Amino acid sequence: MIRIEVCGLPRPGGSKIPGLRKDGTLFVRPASKHTSTWMGQVEDAAVEQMTGELLCGAIEMFYEFRFPRPKKHFRGKSETLRADAPIWHTNKPDLTKIIRSTEDALTGIVWKDDSKVCKRAESKRYCNGNEKPGVTMTIFEIHDGINFD
Repeated sequence: MIRIEVCGLPRPGGSKIPGLRKDGTLFVRPASKHTSTWMGQVEDAAVEQMTGELLCGAIEMFYEFRFPRPKKHFRGKSETLRADAPIWHTNKPDLTKIIRSTEDALTGIVWKDDSKVCKRAESKRYCNGNEKPGVTMTIFEIHDGINFD
């Protein structure tokens, strides 16, 4: 088992914007200007916390993404949560897109390619108490003969 903790604001990946340079050549860039910052944070945390060789078998991933709470979740100017403050982060970015940018950032550090990920569970929610925004990833290499009951 590998556990990687990343602090930072999760950002989406996958969506691209095409463009044309002044010299007439085409280019494609991420739609979010913050994607590279998030991917860099994931890479840095993975390099620091990863030990051992690249995983080469089938992989199972567990993601728990955390987002900062908006001010409207709190009573007045206090740090007391309102009774109706939600747990789940139901706004953008999409969960699938933040997974995409996160998995792409782990390529070459945890695995050779993110196609190795065969099974996963994920969530995105607001931070509780003193938690910081980011993601906690738990990674397992799956071995043949596992029971999926």
